Amino acid sequence: MEDATDRGSSDTPDTGKVATASDTHLEHAVPRNGSWVGAVFNVMCISIGTGTMNLPSVVRRCGWFGIVLFVLMAIVGWYVGVLFKRSMYSRPGRRISSFSLVAQEAFGLGGYWFATCITYLYCCGTVVSWIIISGTQITRLLGFAQVHLNEKASMAIIATAMWIPFTLLKTLGEITIASVFGVLTAMFTVVVLGVTSLQHKYTDTYHSPEFDSGPTHAFIIASGIPSALASISFMYAGAVVFPHIEANMKRPGQFGWMLSLANTLVCGAYILSSATGYAAFGSQTVSPILNNLPNLAIVNAATILIIVHVVFAAPVMLVSANLELELALGVMPDIMGKRKELAWRVVMRTITMGILLGVSIAIPYFGQVIDLVSAISTTVVFFLVPVFCYVKLFGWRKIAKYELVLCFILAGVGAVACVWGLIDAIKSLRAAIQSGHG
Repeated sequence: MEDATDRGSSDTPDTGKVATASDTHLEHAVPRNGSWVGAVFNVMCISIGTGTMNLPSVVRRCGWFGIVLFVLMAIVGWYVGVLFKRSMYSRPGRRISSFSLVAQEAFGLGGYWFATCITYLYCCGTVVSWIIISGTQITRLLGFAQVHLNEKASMAIIATAMWIPFTLLKTLGEITIASVFGVLTAMFTVVVLGVTSLQHKYTDTYHSPEFDSGPTHAFIIASGIPSALASISFMYAGAVVFPHIEANMKRPGQFGWMLSLANTLVCGAYILSSATGYAAFGSQTVSPILNNLPNLAIVNAATILIIVHVVFAAPVMLVSANLELELALGVMPDIMGKRKELAWRVVMRTITMGILLGVSIAIPYFGQVIDLVSAISTTVVFFLVPVFCYVKLFGWRKIAKYELVLCFILAGVGAVACVWGLIDAIKSLRAAIQSGHG
């Protein structure tokens, strides 16, 4: 089955050849030997993870209407992915190989460096949130066993565990097995947290001591919608890794419906996680949702699995970011030879992980970090860059009017979510720093 919605599919050969560079840019050679199943797992692995622990609090901000937003953003995420793939094949006879190079094709060198920086910020900011949640939960779990390890040391341990596969594995095609394991652990955690939330919701005989009355629920809280959109876009903003995932697919014409299947599965997991958490705790929902739950063996097991998940998911995200940077700086075997390329890759990726660890220790507030990264980078990656590149590369006169209208609606929504979400995120982070806890 081919992607009938993708007007660029005629320029996408279904071959087993290596994805070659364009006439003007070099890239890491990626053999097209991956299946659509592996691509689904790669998309799901970077989408379903620790962020699901923040989703119930996202629904708390905007009410039950947040569930509708999850579905709408899944559809938008698929559409943006299809638009971006069309942009990758907008020039006859060649494939534009990365997120940043598509931006360069559309807007020149300025577009290239803007996209490179925003990609790096998005991917690294995501991994920072993973280091924070994993480090804090390791400390919490060890505390139950009367083992005292501070959060900084826990974060250093988890960052080291991420560094090993991130440094050794060069492309996404090498980590599909890790993606499969990461998805399975994440799905188990989503189910456990959902069921446990409903089993331990607020009652007169069981509730957290800081609450003396039951939670409230709302259908829609309009003031919370823009910041909620920014946070939800964080969960679907995979456009930066789409070129690398598509480059590994044996049949790239299947990309469109592969992405629709992946987003459908991801959306189902998001709804399960957020609806059960908000139903159980309503206005009392906190981020991460683990802080609403009692100390149970099954919850602790799920927590351990989500920590394992981020160790496998981090390379998927970080490899994508560093490939962009390495291509920009010419760190490739074709230019400097295999040994020198390996040495530079190890150095650059070690420095990257060291910086991420430092930021995690300096700003250890999980929910607030996710909201800040969402507002600054993911709204741009999700709404703005793919849409503007598509319109610029094809020309507004050649695009159907209904599609132009849809593109500019998405750009407008993205701009509002970016600005409003950034204001809310800064306020929330400042309050967390002043109070000393997230």
